[in-house]
Amino acid sequence: MKKIIVLSIILSSFISIHSQEFEKKEENISAGFQDRSRWDLVWRSAVLPGWGLLHAKAYRKGIFTLGITSILLIYEYKGHKEEEEKKQNLEYSRDLFLTYSYFNSQIDPQSYLIFAGYQHKKQEDLEELQSKNDLKLGLLGLKYFLQLAYTYWYGIKWEGENTSGFRLDIRTASFANKNGGETGLDLKYTFMF
Repeated sequence: MKKIIVLSIILSSFISIHSQEFEKKEENISAGFQDRSRWDLVWRSAVLPGWGLLHAKAYRKGIFTLGITSILLIYEYKGHKEEEEKKQNLEYSRDLFLTYSYFNSQIDPQSYLIFAGYQHKKQEDLEELQSKNDLKLGLLGLKYFLQLAYTYWYGIKWEGENTSGFRLDIRTASFANKNGGETGLDLKYTFMF
């Protein structure tokens, strides 16, 4: 007798048994699936874009998101390096003018115009590159927030799926009630592993 009680206690820890009437609404998520949350996907995607989708076993979407984010990050990094180079070229053009003016006490107007035009060209190049980099950064930020929103939306659907076990529903008996509907009991066994 003691062995049967111990065995039933052990089995009850692995199997959750639910009984309810037919007319009651079925719960979407049983107690064992409470840890499956869309926010789990969102925080993973916030840390590394695509990781949440990979966790939800949407491999193509996750790899695509991770790939696009990586490409945009690489372009942003290259743009940043190029901007640093353009800033350095602008500083060199200023230093060139100062060096020329230091060694030549009398600057002729033509040389002055050449140096001023050179500095102006370097300044325009830098400003153009900065605007392109701002656009790249804006696109990267937009893509980041869009992938978070998509992961949240995908997580809503993912939350409702029960794929980490299987459910066995047994209809026991049904009785006709006074209102013309059926009343009865359902036994639901959920195996989680």
